[in-house]
Amino acid sequence: MKNYSWFKFALCLAFWTPATSLRAERQTIPLLSDWKFIKQDVEVTAPATDWERVIVPHTWNDRDGGAASGRTPPNIQTPTEAAATADAAPKTRPYIKTDDPHMKDGYYRGIGCYARAIAIPAEWRDRKRVFVRFEAVSQVAKVYLNGELLGEHRGAFTAFCLELTAHLKYGATNELRVQADNSLQADVPPLSGDFNVCGGIYRPVALIVTDRLCITPLDYASPGVYLTTKSLTEERAEVEVRALVSNGTDGAVECPVEFQIKDARGKVVSTGKKSLTIADRATMPASATLGIKNPHRWNGRLDPYLYGVTVTIRSGAKTIDLVRQELGLRTVTITEKDGFLLNGKPYTIHGVNRHQDRQDQGWALSPADMDQDAQLILDMGATAVRNTHYPQSGYWHELADRSGLLMLNEVSLVDAITVSPEFDANAELQLRELIAQLYNHPSIAFWGLFNELSGKYNSKADPLLKRLKGVVQQLDASRLIVGASYGKDYHTFDRIADHTAFNRYPLWYAAVNKGAANAAQAFIDSDSGFLGKRTAFSEYGAGGNPAHHQEGALVKVTPNGQFHPEEWQTYVHEEVWRGLKDSPKVWGSFLWVMFDFPSGWRLEGGLVALNDKGLVTHDRKLRKDAYFFYKANWNLEPMLYITSRRMTPRRLASTDVQAFCNIGEVELKVNGVSQGMAKPDDVKVARWQGVVLKPGKNLVEVRAQSPAGVITDSCEWVLLDPAN
Repeated sequence: MKNYSWFKFALCLAFWTPATSLRAERQTIPLLSDWKFIKQDVEVTAPATDWERVIVPHTWNDRDGGAASGRTPPNIQTPTEAAATADAAPKTRPYIKTDDPHMKDGYYRGIGCYARAIAIPAEWRDRKRVFVRFEAVSQVAKVYLNGELLGEHRGAFTAFCLELTAHLKYGATNELRVQADNSLQADVPPLSGDFNVCGGIYRPVALIVTDRLCITPLDYASPGVYLTTKSLTEERAEVEVRALVSNGTDGAVECPVEFQIKDARGKVVSTGKKSLTIADRATMPASATLGIKNPHRWNGRLDPYLYGVTVTIRSGAKTIDLVRQELGLRTVTITEKDGFLLNGKPYTIHGVNRHQDRQDQGWALSPADMDQDAQLILDMGATAVRNTHYPQSGYWHELADRSGLLMLNEVSLVDAITVSPEFDANAELQLRELIAQLYNHPSIAFWGLFNELSGKYNSKADPLLKRLKGVVQQLDASRLIVGASYGKDYHTFDRIADHTAFNRYPLWYAAVNKGAANAAQAFIDSDSGFLGKRTAFSEYGAGGNPAHHQEGALVKVTPNGQFHPEEWQTYVHEEVWRGLKDSPKVWGSFLWVMFDFPSGWRLEGGLVALNDKGLVTHDRKLRKDAYFFYKANWNLEPMLYITSRRMTPRRLASTDVQAFCNIGEVELKVNGVSQGMAKPDDVKVARWQGVVLKPGKNLVEVRAQSPAGVITDSCEWVLLDPAN
């Protein structure tokens, strides 16, 4: 059982009896347990008695979409052997059952159906409104209640909410059914991409039960409350709090709305009131601009300070409805002089890319899974995450708000588009949902319009991208609009976003010619020259199988080959970061990628269906050497780490030793004998050349002096005896 925390709560809900309580204020009731599932299309009236019992979040691609071992070369190779292996890339993908249309991408893409019983108490009739909110269903969802189609949602990554009130049987059990379909849809992005599109109800579902008068959850499935910082100085902040109030009765009602802001200690710092007269079955905005004296800013990882905002509807002393949101006060911008600015001060974007995928779970993640992902990113010292290539969960953004990680969220326009009104309309809908649902999160600094559109869409994509940019400008002028492009040539759509970044891969897909740092600089010079301003690397990196190692001098790796040594991945990151870190032409960078993730078409690095460019393995159990390289460069805590520690047994007695260190000189000892001191270079790499190992076991140790005392690291290497 993977989703432990949600599973425990779901067990409690299995015994929940709604008839035992009739609260005035809203209730949010998770629907996680007691779902039944079948991986095929069935009639909406088909009995679900024999279906599999599952817990939501759930995906049917938890296993078939994952990676498996492929044709693996020897774990450790010399330069000569590596060169011989370089072109050993299979030309076919026998693991894909091409005779099955559902498996043409290497994993099931089709329809799955879910069913769940919901008991609705009789006393809710004419007194309550009932909504169901799905945080995400991939990719197209049709929702039925008691056999009646309530609605359809087209899009795999954003939430949707439906009202059940008029369709429920009160004092009885109702059946909720969902048909989920993750097959390719011509009008629903993404149409392509180097990642799997898992199917199912893979994020939480909840009933929202409110009074007949409520703050609506139907505005693009948002909280119904929007927080906008209108002005921000050291002396005062002005915050507009806007709520959408919905009258579900048959007559007009007087509606007093109260607004309140509390600081992080719970002290009230600002209040306001608004009275509305709302017509029957109508929704109206209620807003107030609240002032905060001497505001405490949300300042990224340095100080992620949050206020609490509540909007309350009352009837006398009774609370009718209440919605609470967290508020972070901050500004973001990019200037030519200083690059990215947070609250008017330079702030370094040490970014990573993240996919919402985990081994044997696919996209069905628990809070504990996301907690671990966030902690791994934070421990490495990153300051930003690009959520590739689609919106990610609300809980993920809550973690970012509280920890200070900046977020880049993209519309899922990846590789390809369909030039049609239907595709344009769905792309815009997904963008509007994305902004509405995540609008209040201070961690979000960027809205992304696209990723790597193919050059064949040059100018054809321009009208859609300009339309989407206009939507962002209309809905949210406080954040930066970016795009992520790639290719040998530049395109007209590369100039549409305010700040276009580029996915560049020096030393991996790009040739090795003038040295790594120069190769990175060549891209930086070209991209910034084309744009006429600072640029960013939205992706860079290299594959790395931690079971593969290259002994001796490094040899360029073939990206689609079967040998992806960890040493080459580390080398690429060392050298590209060396070219990126101090460039005055760069406003930020996002390495590719934080975690290995599945991609059905890939067959490389000795693995099937896995993109192995992650700094951490797909199961999160192993941090590769490159992870510690960034920890040395980005995390200020003293650290020391020996690289190539997994390269054992070895065949070469003479070897170079490398360690990452961020606190000064390092001493190396081999079998207790000092090999001298080494000073880390400008990217925190200390090296010793020509260190001689003895046959058998060798104890390799490094030590350095930190302000808090001596820190050490060690590993054991075995040298094979050439005589045996």
